[in-house]
Amino acid sequence: MSIPASPLHDQRTHKKNKFPFRFGCAALLIISVGLNVYLLYFDYKPDVAIASLQQDHGKVSQNLIEPPPEPEALKKDVRQTVETFAGTMEDKAVHSISFKVRNSLSYTVCKIISREKGCAAFAAHLGRLMIWSMDVKKGVRNGDSMEVVYQRLEGAEQFKVLKLSYASKLFGKTFDAFYFDKFDPGNGGYFDREGKEIARRIVETQSPVRRYTEITSLPGDFRKGTGGHSGTDFKVEVGTLVYSGFPGKVTRVNWNVRANGYCIEIDHQKLGIKTLYLHLSRVKVKPGQTIRAGQQIAESGNTGRTFAPHLHYEIQHRRNKKTIYNPFTFKHHKSYTRKISPQHHRAFQKTVTLFDSVVVMRKS
Repeated sequence: MSIPASPLHDQRTHKKNKFPFRFGCAALLIISVGLNVYLLYFDYKPDVAIASLQQDHGKVSQNLIEPPPEPEALKKDVRQTVETFAGTMEDKAVHSISFKVRNSLSYTVCKIISREKGCAAFAAHLGRLMIWSMDVKKGVRNGDSMEVVYQRLEGAEQFKVLKLSYASKLFGKTFDAFYFDKFDPGNGGYFDREGKEIARRIVETQSPVRRYTEITSLPGDFRKGTGGHSGTDFKVEVGTLVYSGFPGKVTRVNWNVRANGYCIEIDHQKLGIKTLYLHLSRVKVKPGQTIRAGQQIAESGNTGRTFAPHLHYEIQHRRNKKTIYNPFTFKHHKSYTRKISPQHHRAFQKTVTLFDSVVVMRKS
C-alpha cells in the first residue's frame, strides 16, 4: 500500500504574486528618473571621450582622430601654399609637392591629397621619416615648410618618398632625408645632405633581418580599424632569413594564421620580454625549443593579413602584451647609424642634386 505524501514534504514558503508587480513599477520609476537626471546634468558627448582616449595613449598616431573642422579661410590658406610638379626621372614617374603646415601634418596633407588617393598613407610615410629628427606631435608648428619628392606605387604602400625637406621654426633648421641605395642595392636608406643615415639600425647580431629595403611601419602607426600598429615592419623579399636577437624559448608557432600568417613567439625570460615574428613563409623552430642569440628561426614571407612582403617584428612586455617597445630605442637592443663611404659619396651627391632639381623645376 502506498504511503500518502506528507504535507510537510516541501516546506518552502510560497508567497502570493503581488511583490513582482510592485517591484516592477518601482524599478520603472527609478530608471525613468535616473535617465532624466543623467541627460540633464551629464550631457554625454562621445567626441570628448574619444579625444581623452587619444590623450591618454600618446603612442597612438594623430591620424586616429580626425581634426575639428577649420574655418574656410584656413582651408583656402592651405591650398594657396601648395605647389606641385609631375614629371619623369630615369623613366619613372615622379611627383613633387611643397606646402606650409596648418593645424597638423596629417590635416594639411589631407587637404592637399584626398583620402581616396591615400592621404593617410602619405602622411604616415612622412611622419616615419620625421620621427628620427623630431617629435612629430610636439615639434610641428603652423607655418613650417615641407618639400617632398615621391613616386606612387602599386599596392598597400602607395608611395615611395625620395626626398623630404622640413624647415622647422622650433629648431630653426631644415631636416633633410634623401633615399639612396646604390652603395648596397636592396639595403638602402635615408640620409641627410652630409651622407649620414637619419634612421638608426639594430646591430647585425641582434637584428631580426640583416638586410632590408626600409622600415615601412613603426609601433604606434595608425591602422584603419585596428588602432595603433603593434610592431615594426621591415620591407624584405620573400625568403629573407630571420633571426632571434636574444636567447629564449619558443612558446608557440602559427597561431591565428589568417591574420598573422606563419608566425613565431619566443619568450626571453631573463629580459622580461617576448618577441614575435609574423607573415613568415617558413618556420624553422618548434614550440618548447630553446633558441640561442643570433639563431636562424624562419624565412620572411607574405602570409596572413598583409599586402606586400615584409617581416613584422614585435617586442612585448613578458606579462603585459599591451606594452610594446620600439626596437630602435629598446634598452637591450644595440643600434647604430650608417654613413655613406667615400667611394660612394660622389654618387650620393648626384642623387641629392637630382632630387633637388625636381624642386627647382617646380619653382621655375
